[in-house]
Amino acid sequence: MRPGRRKREVSRYADQAARLSAQLRALREQAGMTQLELAIRAEVSESTVRKIEQGQVIEPGFFLVMALLKALGTTPAALD
Repeated sequence: MRPGRRKREVSRYADQAARLSAQLRALREQAGMTQLELAIRAEVSESTVRKIEQGQVIEPGFFLVMALLKALGTTPAALD
């Protein structure tokens, strides 16, 4: 394998990414927000929110996750 990022299928973080995507979607739906509304509040693109919720982003950055949680009006403790 070439150096660089691992493919999604072989990432050791695939399970955590799947959990995060489900939790973020549930939090967004509980807040009564659309993906677009969350994206606007978090100042990210709608496609970023969609990709995270679909599990296509295996390693979202810390600050990205924090921005999404802040836009949802919650804290990292909500992900436990």
